[in-house]
Amino acid sequence: MALLTAVVGCGAPEKPLDPPPPAAEQETLRAAEEQAALLTPPAGCTEITMGELTNGIERTPVQYGPQPTYVGSFSDQGDPAVADVARIRLDVNTAPGVYDLATGGTNLFTCEQCVWGVQDSGTSTAKTFVAESGTLMLALKVSPQQTIGALANVTLRQTVAAPPLYAPYTGTVPVAEGECRWIRFATWNTARHGGCDPREGSLTANISGHTCVATNRAADDGTLERSLGTKTQGEACTYTEATSEYELATTDCEEGYACTSAWGSPRQCLATCDYMAVDPGCPSGTVCGVQGLCQAQSVMQPAGFDFDAALIGEQCTLSFAEFCGTEGARGVCANVTGSGLSYCYPYARARSDCGAGEELGYVSYPLSGGGYDRTYGFCYPDGL
Repeated sequence: MALLTAVVGCGAPEKPLDPPPPAAEQETLRAAEEQAALLTPPAGCTEITMGELTNGIERTPVQYGPQPTYVGSFSDQGDPAVADVARIRLDVNTAPGVYDLATGGTNLFTCEQCVWGVQDSGTSTAKTFVAESGTLMLALKVSPQQTIGALANVTLRQTVAAPPLYAPYTGTVPVAEGECRWIRFATWNTARHGGCDPREGSLTANISGHTCVATNRAADDGTLERSLGTKTQGEACTYTEATSEYELATTDCEEGYACTSAWGSPRQCLATCDYMAVDPGCPSGTVCGVQGLCQAQSVMQPAGFDFDAALIGEQCTLSFAEFCGTEGARGVCANVTGSGLSYCYPYARARSDCGAGEELGYVSYPLSGGGYDRTYGFCYPDGL
């Protein structure tokens, strides 16, 4: 079994630029900024500013959360030697639009679009502040990890931990007469040059002459490569790095094939796929595996990826397996109740894809340097 953990609780241009928001959305952001300039902080609240935010692959080490989480810093309000961490968490399915942060109720368990910060993060005097009200505007979405947006008139209240305390998503409640922070207006941009969305049906998944190659395990974030050759599944290939930040890497693989060393050296062309698609479309003899790449099961299993014959909802033979079900209906075998029995739970990318009485667990893949990738999610009954 691979070293990982399942976590639950009881035509692109040759010189791609960061894509600007569409004109209408740009106007919305400008209007919101102008209106925010006229506001004053709520009584008792201290105004703070937000610095640049990064997504999973932009951090060192790489840290992909179970839902898209952008991390940066707020202007210092505590110990100047300790960072005040800023976070925005969206649902994978969050679409461009305007969102009322009051909907979350200052609770990190219930919010679907969440804004919060930790003053003096990592110390015994750390304080958590969660958005009580305000507006989040998502102007552009290249992929769940690559977005452009803004915050306006956001009030954050001091909070403490609240049930559930041990689920993948934990709760918070406001502190009575606690401290308050306020953001007048702030923007973020986690889109990158050549960014794309590998998921089936996205606008950038199938651009002529290019391949959208996943950068995370669940293949919902990617980078375009120019596919200049005719090589296909399993053939040795040549990958040429981009010569500048405004260009794309090139390969001699056919469109739809990544020139990858994910399964060792030398690099080989592997078909890209979406494991959540009804038909992932992998070549005969292969399955849609991690990182959105088609590979033979006989290659994956010796590398530590276990397969169980159980279908979705059935009891598994193995206590844990990264893959159960069939192509187009994959899941993970996990024991989420502590009963000793494992079942095949359906994979899902978005927390919002889970039904009533379900929660989104995740498989945690360790990455080099202490990083992690938790984008492989699955819905399980949580009893909450």
